[in-house]
Amino acid sequence: MTQTEIEQAVESIWTLFRETDRRLDQRIAETDRRLDRRFEAMEREIAALSAQTRAAENLFTSQWGQLLEALEDSRRWPSCSRRRGGSRSTAAYGHSRHTGVERRWRSICCW
Repeated sequence: MTQTEIEQAVESIWTLFRETDRRLDQRIAETDRRLDRRFEAMEREIAALSAQTRAAENLFTSQWGQLLEALEDSRRWPSCSRRRGGSRSTAAYGHSRHTGVERRWRSICCW
């Protein structure tokens, strides 16, 4: 092989390397664009789910949710919702599971 042929072969190899680099750069850019679109869609979905979760949480922390808790407690502790001799029944107060919120609502329900 002559020197000129060697130089041409080396140049063609470098041309192939440059072409491969260009193609890889294109593929990487396409992949980045696709991933960006997916991440944006995922972020929108997460935001929507977060809003739904906050709305559901607000239902349970609002007065409506507290009323439902009180009604559930009256089903769980029926002695509390019955009147005994015209006065409130305090039998459920001695149970150690009740938190302050439950006691407050129990006192409202038990009159």
